[in-house]
Amino acid sequence: MRAPIVALAVLAVAGGASAQEPRRVALEEALRLAAQSQPAMVTARQDVRVANAQERQAGAAFLPSLNTAASTSRSGGARGNQFGVPTQVTSFFSSNVRLSASWDAFTGFRRGAQRASARATSDQRDATLLRQEYATALATKQAFFAALANRELVSVSETRLRRAQEQLNLVSERLRLGATTRSDSLRARVEYGNAQLQLVEAQASLRTAQANLARALGVVGLVDAAADTSLEARIARLDTAALRNEALATAPSVREADAAVRTSRAQIGVSRAAYFPTVSLSASNSWIAGIAGGPSVVRDSTGAVVDTVVYEPTGMPFGGRYSSGWQMSLSLNFPLFNNLTRETNAISSDAGLRSAEARARDARLLLDANLTQAFAALDAAAQRIDIARISLTAAEEDLRLQRERYRLGASTIFEVLTSQVAADQAQVDLVRARYDYLVARAQLEAYVGHAL
Repeated sequence: MRAPIVALAVLAVAGGASAQEPRRVALEEALRLAAQSQPAMVTARQDVRVANAQERQAGAAFLPSLNTAASTSRSGGARGNQFGVPTQVTSFFSSNVRLSASWDAFTGFRRGAQRASARATSDQRDATLLRQEYATALATKQAFFAALANRELVSVSETRLRRAQEQLNLVSERLRLGATTRSDSLRARVEYGNAQLQLVEAQASLRTAQANLARALGVVGLVDAAADTSLEARIARLDTAALRNEALATAPSVREADAAVRTSRAQIGVSRAAYFPTVSLSASNSWIAGIAGGPSVVRDSTGAVVDTVVYEPTGMPFGGRYSSGWQMSLSLNFPLFNNLTRETNAISSDAGLRSAEARARDARLLLDANLTQAFAALDAAAQRIDIARISLTAAEEDLRLQRERYRLGASTIFEVLTSQVAADQAQVDLVRARYDYLVARAQLEAYVGHAL
């Protein structure tokens, strides 16, 4: 009963596969889709956008600021005259328009420090974006290679099932002729059932890998990885010393940490600016219209009357005759004591710089350790590929010999099945070794910040 049940399970998985055909993408397209849709990439790009805006704002702080304001109001109703008699006043509009400008002539070098801090923050966000690009590429390649590996493992399981079927047919024929025992037939049937189960598990793992790849690319449904033999090209012998020195100087994680140090150092300049006075200039001009009242006398510098202006109420907003006036001011501000706020800010900035320098040192140490591990992993993966290929050749030859010996009656079914399992495992080991090498290469590229 076990074989028919397992066969039905295989058919069910195959039927589910045909119901939803996955979209097939190449690695280049997968990397592009992941860079567009991954939340971490979107966040990193927006952080760069905000940092660039803040850098422009820090530069604009050296320019004067302009402001304009306008207001109008309506007045009317009954008012009492000097004899206390209520008098009806015609409603009128009063309007005011004002234009002003201000400029910080000296800020204690605060603006320069803020601009340096903004530039360093912008550099830090750029480095973070580059690091995130390679981190996203690594995660995408891992999902992509997992889908490829699982598809090959399905092929390996299908090969095992075909071999088990052939072996079961051979044993059944020999049992019919009386050339073997029923125990051999049962063992062959058990191996056939195990091969069916392995195929079911491999197909389920393939669907899971395709779903994970779809999520990594931001695609609904399933995504299958398109095979490309050029991906498995071996890297020529690496100059690990030169690559290590280059990475310790220009790797994304190092650039990010160094930019954080520059940002913290600029913050010290910002906090020190509070110990300097600030000088500001401002100027404004106002225009007023709609003033209720009698005539106004205009005099010159000698006091002689040169004109008489009659301000009549106006019934329109911002209407009527305007009079103007201007004002200029120069201010100097220096806080003598602000409850130790400056001192606290200076200590906080210095502590932030020391912490950033410690993180920068640790970033280089961590990168150095990761590079050592990545070099070893890449070399070990390459050696596993060579060993797995030799092992697969030997296992397939041993299986051929054992099957021939069994056909001639010189071997037992146990020896044949043992060789068959060894050959299947050698195929699995080769598939995993090949894709472990690709993942190790992608990990190393993520550390150094460029393709190898």
